[in-house]
Amino acid sequence: MSEVDLGFSMRMDENQPEPVMPENLFTIRPDTKGPKSVAVILFFGAILLFFLAYSDVALHQAIDLSTEEVETILTTPNSQGDGSEDVTAEQYQDFHDEARASGGYAVRGYGLGLGGLLIFIGSILLFRLKSLGAILSVSGASIGLVAGIIGSVLVKGAADATLVGVLLLTYEITVYLCGVCMVMCLGIAALPLINARSRLALYPQVELVIDSEE
Repeated sequence: MSEVDLGFSMRMDENQPEPVMPENLFTIRPDTKGPKSVAVILFFGAILLFFLAYSDVALHQAIDLSTEEVETILTTPNSQGDGSEDVTAEQYQDFHDEARASGGYAVRGYGLGLGGLLIFIGSILLFRLKSLGAILSVSGASIGLVAGIIGSVLVKGAADATLVGVLLLTYEITVYLCGVCMVMCLGIAALPLINARSRLALYPQVELVIDSEE
């Protein structure tokens, strides 16, 4: 069989350098949008914590609740039972006194307030891509988590000692709800420190390139 001449030939030069992939082809790029989005969420979360903290601090400082306040609070839970476990105004006042004495309102109120303040400041710094902002936000969320759970448990203990009926379940749910919300807040605050691209935006790496001439 004769060879077919295609009109061209290919020769491989042994000294020809092999193609080199660019070094920065798979380099992780900093993500500046992610931390800023987290900062906005934390900012509004801190404002919500301020309202919750103010409510608890106000309850801690209130020695006696007015009759109108107690009736407003008890209207819904008392209407859900058969009347045998209705909570009276005197019972709820005893619960309020016990909750104040246990320090539940104070621990939760001041703890959430301090945590909210750190998150508020941290969110502003994080929006400016400062690593300190992420650290402050994580610290604030951690303080809020611990103080929120401890304070809610103390308030629940006061409820177990003085209340009956639906309100017992309400204060038990509050413990879990506070814990879940603060865990979510802590997770969101930690995202810029965990995500590789967001972390590069907070901790930019300076590369020094030296060109040498032969």
